Amino acid sequence: MVHCFFSIGLVGVLSAGVLFNSGPCLGGGERARQEKETDESKAALHPREYVTVTAASPGKAVKDCSASVSIVDERDLKAISANHALNALNYLPGIFIQRTGDFGRSDVEIRGLGQRGQRISIMVDGRPEKMGLFGCAVTHAYPLDNVDRIEVVRGPSSVLYGSDALGGVVNILTHYPAGPGFETDLTTSYGAFNTQRYTLRHGAALKKWRYFLTLDRRSSDGNLPSSEYSGNTFTGKAEYDLTDHVRLGFQSKYYQGKKYEPGPQSLPDLTSWNDYERAAVDVGLQGRWDRDEFFLKIYRDFGHHRFSDGWNSRDFVDGAVLRYTTRRIADNELSVGGEFRSFGGKSYNFPRGKWDKNESALFVQNEHVFMKRWILSAGARANRDSLYGWNWCPQAGLVFQPRDGTLVRAAVSKGFRSPQINELFMFPASNPLLKPENVWNYEFGFERDFGTRLRLGASVFEMKGDNLIETGLNLSLRPKFIFLNSGTFDFHGAELSLKGDLARSLSALVFYTYLDPKDRTKGRPGHKVDMSLRYNTDRIFAALAGQYVTDYYAGDHSRDRIPSYLVVNARADVRLFKALSVFIEANNLFDADYRIYADLSGAAAGLYLMPGRNVSVGLRAGI
Repeated sequence: MVHCFFSIGLVGVLSAGVLFNSGPCLGGGERARQEKETDESKAALHPREYVTVTAASPGKAVKDCSASVSIVDERDLKAISANHALNALNYLPGIFIQRTGDFGRSDVEIRGLGQRGQRISIMVDGRPEKMGLFGCAVTHAYPLDNVDRIEVVRGPSSVLYGSDALGGVVNILTHYPAGPGFETDLTTSYGAFNTQRYTLRHGAALKKWRYFLTLDRRSSDGNLPSSEYSGNTFTGKAEYDLTDHVRLGFQSKYYQGKKYEPGPQSLPDLTSWNDYERAAVDVGLQGRWDRDEFFLKIYRDFGHHRFSDGWNSRDFVDGAVLRYTTRRIADNELSVGGEFRSFGGKSYNFPRGKWDKNESALFVQNEHVFMKRWILSAGARANRDSLYGWNWCPQAGLVFQPRDGTLVRAAVSKGFRSPQINELFMFPASNPLLKPENVWNYEFGFERDFGTRLRLGASVFEMKGDNLIETGLNLSLRPKFIFLNSGTFDFHGAELSLKGDLARSLSALVFYTYLDPKDRTKGRPGHKVDMSLRYNTDRIFAALAGQYVTDYYAGDHSRDRIPSYLVVNARADVRLFKALSVFIEANNLFDADYRIYADLSGAAAGLYLMPGRNVSVGLRAGI
């Protein structure tokens, strides 16, 4: 039984535009929307809404999605105080960020699943980005220097996105100049805790090709002793139109950052530092015609990690994804594809060694429209891991649109996560006989427009998981503890949203999240309300945002209750001239004394004190 209550407040506009595929679906971004205009009279699947193409799956209109999806767009990024892309998700429904401060770890939990990024898929323009040995995300390595929007699927999405998408998908979509011509801008800011930011961006959109380059540096002394951070990022991307229908693209990224951590509240002297280098490159080929599309991306992620405890490792993920979509049958869209990934790395200290594994998959997704009101989708994935063998993953969805402005949706999907190299081989607790984790998701959603100024949305879900990889007693006595497929869970929840345009320049929205994790309460709030109010004119943009969290615990079985908290932030951006703007951020306006639980490894797990009231100011200049 799902128990929920409804809270009404004011929140900023955090969802707009196209979303994802009708199951676990991801949309394509503003540039694709501008480049491909749909003939509305012929768009049986997407009447009155544009269609986009993503790096990993065909795009979908909002109303065609049976999954629960959210978007952080350019206006949201302007309104939210965030130091990297994953922190910007903190105000979305169904999402909670376990973090150690404004910098450092910010691990995304989608409906209670995350495990430092191991149980969700994190992509940049459709390129998966994970550490090859642990399968986790280095959260500091996703700056906002080139981000246009971030798209999120809440719930298992493994049919199209593979073993990482046990709990959901995050796709970070990066910027291209709208063109024609050149664009250059510089952003700099300074604030509390000696926090500094310098971002230089330059790009161009010419007749057949376009490119975009960024340099980003961020540093801070941190809100606690021994919590300093410094990070540098370079990104580059380019595209060339081979023909009117075929495009070749290239992307690269390099990140280097060092973060000092003071330890949790219970062990403040447990200081440490982590030095990360992460890089990625990919080459993509994309073709689009009236009724057919194909996409190919070949990529490599790699990195070098050095920690204060002596850890020193290099890792890689090599991969390729191929997808073909056809709409040659009336009111039908069929996508088929394949994927291959190879993981590996080496450790230079304990445990010293070199490891690797790989997986390959075939997937199919089909969608059909009946009577212009019903959209039925179904898909499946056959995944082969080089160690444990085959795994089969299905999903199905239904969308019913009884009238304009009203829709009902339902979805059933399975997600899985393959054991990572560290769980299989590296440490004394490793177990090469581990099998994949599994979860089944059942959800129902409803959306309704009330006139042109108000939209209400709601969804309820149940997720049942088994074979979770947890540490258990070793019956063979040595070592004493070992990784086992011993975990199960049954999560229920509800997510509500209310969006309103209060006046021509004033908008508001509230998100309410309810999660019942049963006995697995550690670090998973039971209730979260996110609120925002925004004022937007040609020259002034101002936003007020708040978050209230309660029913929150630092232990399972509702032990070690964490005090409820309310945090309110404000931001204003004023355009002084055509190419010059100033902005100011005031975070934690009421100086709330609050803590967040971070479920890190070993003694680092625990409560971390968040920053008190702090202010920063900045300048943005462009040509």
